[in-house]
Amino acid sequence: MAIELGNNAPRRKNPIKRNSMFLSDEDFNLEMEFAEEYLEHDANQCIVLYEVDMSKTKVDDVYKEAKKNEIRFKPPIEVPVVYTIDRAELKTYNTQQMTGYYVKTGKLTFGVLEKTLERYGCEIHRGDYVGIQVNPEKMVFWTVTNDGKVDSYANANTLYGTRPVMREVVCAIVDSNEMNG
Repeated sequence: MAIELGNNAPRRKNPIKRNSMFLSDEDFNLEMEFAEEYLEHDANQCIVLYEVDMSKTKVDDVYKEAKKNEIRFKPPIEVPVVYTIDRAELKTYNTQQMTGYYVKTGKLTFGVLEKTLERYGCEIHRGDYVGIQVNPEKMVFWTVTNDGKVDSYANANTLYGTRPVMREVVCAIVDSNEMNG
């Protein structure tokens, strides 16, 4: 006697709501207000975002790159964030003979709320430039290497694993003659 196997598996209910069961819209908005208050008034750190205007930038048809004097920017925007600048690295031009030392400023990593980007009407893309006023006379520039969009559902970037609220952006230092604000 053969046993018949049917498709009697229980049907999955869509959408599964248990992930957001304990976080109402009111709770979410309150948490966002706390986060904004912390970023804008307590942390008191900001970046200057130089968003590349792709519609006005002349890009090479083959390599999809632009020469430094052909990059056009949207008006710069001060954006409140929480940032970390890594320690400077000691580099050398000749690794075989260990000659020609220079110090390269470390990478810049910052967290920014999605709500902040919406409110300021800006977006961060790979290739945009970021400036930080390190003292009254000097601004240091980085270029965005990871805009934080890909991993937006990681627990570190969501509120209790339910809604994306922030992204972590990583930037590399640029040469002083590449960007001068």
